[in-house]
Amino acid sequence: MNEIDKLKKALNFLTSHIAGASELAEIATKGSIVLDTNHIDNPETVLIQEQNQTDNQLELSQKMLDRFKTHNLNNLEVGRLYERYIGYLWEKENWKVTYKGIVDGLADMGRDLICIKGNEHKIIQAKCWSKYTPIREKHVYQLFASATHYRMELRNANKLSYGRSKAKVMMKELDIKAVICSTNDLSETTQEVVNYLQILSHQKVKLSKEYSMVKCNINSTNHKKVYHLPFNPAYDTIIIGNIQGEQYVHTVQDAEKLGFRRAGT
Repeated sequence: MNEIDKLKKALNFLTSHIAGASELAEIATKGSIVLDTNHIDNPETVLIQEQNQTDNQLELSQKMLDRFKTHNLNNLEVGRLYERYIGYLWEKENWKVTYKGIVDGLADMGRDLICIKGNEHKIIQAKCWSKYTPIREKHVYQLFASATHYRMELRNANKLSYGRSKAKVMMKELDIKAVICSTNDLSETTQEVVNYLQILSHQKVKLSKEYSMVKCNINSTNHKKVYHLPFNPAYDTIIIGNIQGEQYVHTVQDAEKLGFRRAGT
């Protein structure tokens, strides 16, 4: 076996057995528009190859957003966009969403999103997969274990803050459920497991790249109104909906009309 064949065999083993290795291999060969734009001061150099000198900042920002939406994303970027889209749908229903998978990466504990509304907590795993790759029972088991661990962490935190007796009452009032959101169907066996584990449910959601991606955020301290585009570094840490007036809009022009200015400008 020559050196090339050995390397190919090693790469095949890594991408088959290590979570995230296939995505990293793809980024190494094809690049990543999200990673490239998140780590430079001027993302327009990546998103806009030919810039008209007459373009103002508003026109340039919109061109960058349009370019992002039409760009051919790699598998890692598609997965990230799907998590954002699922989070957007839940935020539209007045849930407070934490984008744990995107922000924490491999340290996300199998929780892509944590959605909270009142006493309801939803632990979400989002899978944007080919229709020929059904969700298997091992993914359900992982999410079930992660939701159980989340309950344990929350209980321990409440015990430290309020004492054992009050924490016990508080935990009884909480409704903690796990949800798998996917673009494809569950296998027959997986559906049986979901039905048996009553804290789990499945939602089939098709990815749309045409949703309103511009986050209009209001600073809770100084009330400054800024909007964030999906290739900005802080985008996934921004929570929309916890302050009146915050919202998603479709274009940068919509954001500007509402009195918001682009973050970092």
